[in-house]
Amino acid sequence: MILLRYFIIGLAGCLLSDSVWGAPLQSLTESVDTLKGAFNINHHEVADGGAKLFNIFQKHKSKATESGIMLNAIVRWYINFFENMKPHQNNNTKLAINTVANGLQEWLQSDKYFSLLNDLKELENIKWDDQLIQRKAILELEIFLSKMQEMGKRRRKRNMFRRPKP
Repeated sequence: MILLRYFIIGLAGCLLSDSVWGAPLQSLTESVDTLKGAFNINHHEVADGGAKLFNIFQKHKSKATESGIMLNAIVRWYINFFENMKPHQNNNTKLAINTVANGLQEWLQSDKYFSLLNDLKELENIKWDDQLIQRKAILELEIFLSKMQEMGKRRRKRNMFRRPKP
């Protein structure tokens, strides 16, 4: 129950923030308010232990790609969470859950990191014991080695400017 309260607080904060969400999700304010009331987020236990999901998100905020992937994963968690919560709620709360879940689903479908996650899943599913895949992998290895080398050079250049000069 405590996790649910953190979830509602985190969701409300994210939904109401212009910098995190686009304009279409701003219309979910009324539904989020309904959920806040239904789950009694003002209960004293809500503050115990601090935020849960937001703390996980904060760990990956330094890079846009990482935070986008983490935000995508958290939104998916919220959608699954709402699906599991719906059967246990009254009609008014179910309607609010559906509204918010649909808004999150729309955002997820338009998210540019959605394709990145799909690509990562596709990469994970490539069978390395297939001879054709092995040949292609060896053929492409040189490309990735040069990319890694380029990234290392960029890091060194970037770090040179950060070093204190004697």
